[in-house]
Amino acid sequence: MAIPAIQLCGLVPDSSFLHPYDPDLDGLRRLVACGPEHLGELQQQYRERPFVREELWAGKIARALRNQPDLDEEELADVTGLHFIQIERSLTWGRECFLREPTSPDDHEEGGEGSDSAQDRGRPS
Repeated sequence: MAIPAIQLCGLVPDSSFLHPYDPDLDGLRRLVACGPEHLGELQQQYRERPFVREELWAGKIARALRNQPDLDEEELADVTGLHFIQIERSLTWGRECFLREPTSPDDHEEGGEGSDSAQDRGRPS
């Protein structure tokens, strides 16, 4: 693959991005494009994606716990630079995301005679 003659860079807000070396750059994704039009297209893609502060905070927490799994709440706040309320909001956001995730089609069969529905298994539908 040939290297383009022109290379443009830009930063865009992205709550899913954690910088590998500088936590102050978390939430800012670096884009590299082969020209102004391409950079504009990439920037537009990120404009359409909402910036969710809780997502960024959850990433900071996950990174801290990967590096130091036994942190207590106070240490976690110190390491991440987050306040207790931000930590709690990110945990709530993570739980809500988990609960919204669709189940795989293999988890249950739908319809048809003899199917094992949630109601048949004694769970509310």
